[in-house]
Amino acid sequence: MKNFKDRDFLIENPDLIVLDVRYSMNDAEYGKKSYAASHYNGAHFLDMDQDLADVAGTHGGRHPLPDMKLFEEKLRSIGLENHSRVLIYDDGDNSSAGRLWWMLKYYGLSQVYVLQGGFKMLLPEDLTSDRSERKQGNITLTAHPDMTAPIEEITDYAKNGSTSGKLLIDSRSKERYQGLVEPVDHKKGHIPHALNIFFKDHFKEDQTFDLEKAKKNFHEILHVDDVIFHCGSGVTACTNIMALDELGKKSRLYVGSFSDYISYEDNVVERDV
Repeated sequence: MKNFKDRDFLIENPDLIVLDVRYSMNDAEYGKKSYAASHYNGAHFLDMDQDLADVAGTHGGRHPLPDMKLFEEKLRSIGLENHSRVLIYDDGDNSSAGRLWWMLKYYGLSQVYVLQGGFKMLLPEDLTSDRSERKQGNITLTAHPDMTAPIEEITDYAKNGSTSGKLLIDSRSKERYQGLVEPVDHKKGHIPHALNIFFKDHFKEDQTFDLEKAKKNFHEILHVDDVIFHCGSGVTACTNIMALDELGKKSRLYVGSFSDYISYEDNVVERDV
C-alpha cells in the first residue's frame, strides 16, 4: 500500500522522519504527556491544537489550518527537507495521523506515510522516553489550494445539491450525521445533500487499513468526478481522503467543515430524525 506502512517498513528505513501526533479531544495535554512517557526512538511530537491548527475564530471551523510560515518553521526545527520521507503515527484511529498526512501533501511533500495500527504496533525495544535529537531542516512549503473547497462552494452545494459530477461526503459517525447526537458543535445534523461515509469504516478491529472494506465503502463514488470530504472540523475527513487516495482517486477537503458551516447562522442544517 502506498499510504499505510507497517512496523517492518519503519525499522527497515532509518532515514524516515517519524512524527508522533497522538491526540485526545477531551484532554489537551494527552498527546504531550503520552509522548513524554514513551515514544518511538527518534520520533518528534506535533500537537494538534498548537502545531496542526490555528486558533479558532468566528468562522473557519474548530481546526483551521495554521499559518503556513509558522508551520514551516516548526517542520524545519525537526529536520524536514522537501525531499524528506515521513512516517506518522497516532493512537491508531488514524484521525490526527490522517490530518498531518493531508497537510504535508497539501504543502507539497510526496513521500508521506501512516503507521498501520498506530503506536500500539510498536514493540518495547522501539520505544524511549528520551527527548529526540533535533537538527535543522530547510523545507519550503507551497500550498495547493486546488486540494480544498471554499465555504462558498459548500453553501452553493447545500442549496442546489449535486451538480456537474460533484459530491459532498460527511466523514462523521452516522449518529452525528443524522443529528441524533452532537458532542462538540452547537447544532445537530448535517449539511443538506451531503452523503455519509464514516472514516473509521475502512479499518479492521486492530485499526489497520482494510483495502477491501474501502473498496466496498467507496464503490458508489469512484465514478464521481469531484468528491469533497468534510467532518466536524477538518480532521477525520483527511482520513477518508487518505483512504480514497489508496484506491487511486484524489478528492478535496472542506477544511472548516461542519463547525465552519454552522458558524454562518443563515446556513441550513438537516436532521434525519
